[in-house]
Amino acid sequence: MKQLLLGTIGILSLGNVAIAADVPARAYTKASAIDPAYNWTGFYAGVHAGYGLGGTEWQILNIRTDGALGGIQAGYNQQIGNLLLGIEADISFSGIKGNRTVSILNQATLSQTSQINWLSTVTGRVGFANGRWLTYAKGGFAWANEDHGYDVQVSVPGPDRLTLSGSETRRGWIVGAGMEYALANNWSLRGEYNFVNFPDHEFDFSGTRASTGPIASTASTKQTLHLIKLGANYQFGAPDAAKPIPPLQYAQSGFNWTGLYLGAQAGYGSGHSDWRDYTPDGKFSMTGGFGGGQIGANVQLGVIVMGVEGELVGGNIGGGTRTNFDNNLDMRSRTEWLAMATARIGMVTNERWLTYLKGGVAVAGDHHAISLSSGPQYANLDGSRLHTGYVVGAGVEYGFAPNWSVKAEYNYIGFGHDNASLEGVINAPPMVGPYYLNADIAQTMQLGKIGVNYHFAP
Repeated sequence: MKQLLLGTIGILSLGNVAIAADVPARAYTKASAIDPAYNWTGFYAGVHAGYGLGGTEWQILNIRTDGALGGIQAGYNQQIGNLLLGIEADISFSGIKGNRTVSILNQATLSQTSQINWLSTVTGRVGFANGRWLTYAKGGFAWANEDHGYDVQVSVPGPDRLTLSGSETRRGWIVGAGMEYALANNWSLRGEYNFVNFPDHEFDFSGTRASTGPIASTASTKQTLHLIKLGANYQFGAPDAAKPIPPLQYAQSGFNWTGLYLGAQAGYGSGHSDWRDYTPDGKFSMTGGFGGGQIGANVQLGVIVMGVEGELVGGNIGGGTRTNFDNNLDMRSRTEWLAMATARIGMVTNERWLTYLKGGVAVAGDHHAISLSSGPQYANLDGSRLHTGYVVGAGVEYGFAPNWSVKAEYNYIGFGHDNASLEGVINAPPMVGPYYLNADIAQTMQLGKIGVNYHFAP
């Protein structure tokens, strides 16, 4: 039955590290308020709400999916000094869905839909706490219950219609990072990013074919999801809850990096796009500027700083190439926006300087286009695609005034390769009319950034 479907269209446990007490005093100081002692040990439960964005890649098309989600979570933490270990389970009821319809040469119309009904995860957590501030990373297993639909109408060689639907519960893996702050009366607030990957998976389809009646088949999809969640937790009493762990003290003349920060950034990017189906002619450079913002939180453990950060920038990093081999063939790629979720580890090299490394997940909203011309014959196709990859980087940050810092940073991003479904028109008799093409595209990118952050008092 697959032939039929395809044929229809042709770091570390850091205990109590402390800054040496003999650091010389400076006239400049940042607010040195320290939160009261706190212990994260114990059971907790809470609620969350958020938004998911991703893609479902079928055998034929890729579909962008998005929507809101909300649910509950529960878990247990064990704080050992400043190190936190935990386990958590959650379930989210989801409105994440998407659909896509393409027409092929006015002879066939193909529609595909996907919807996630619920999403559940079980993860381990490792974090670093200092007083009421906690940053953490997580990873584990994910499950999702989904509905899929497939509809194709064919007019040539004869009228026919195939309508299929199917449901499945699939499994995959999840990684993420977050920040949490403990309020009074056992409550805490947190923000979290998750990346969920569901590998290629086959499921059952059933439905009808107009020319033959009931029919059953199989199909396969693979998926990625990016989730942003805000939540609240209530920590239940536990034996160790009565044993608060004092926060680490800093040299009073130094800059205290612990806490939430918000900032802006600008920079320049360069990279390469590789249309793998057209190698070597499909390789070209991409360059351009960008600007945007970031939000994050740090926990400082003596001279070590642990943190998580989310970034969103917009810009115009793009490029293209033309080859005159047999025909005039143009290929163009442009990154319209870029988001990153990363974990950071750094060292305070003196009172106000922080050097750090970072790594995490990147997602780019790209636009791709291809055009072909040869005399009166032509084809013009384009489309958008979410590309997911990894990011690694390094930077230096300087606290130049109370609550303010500036930074300079370098990032390298590898997106691997994805299929981008491009739509448009073709005029190459006998192929005339609406058309679509899957292009296998790989990308890499390098970013140079400067930014400024405002640090809220911890």
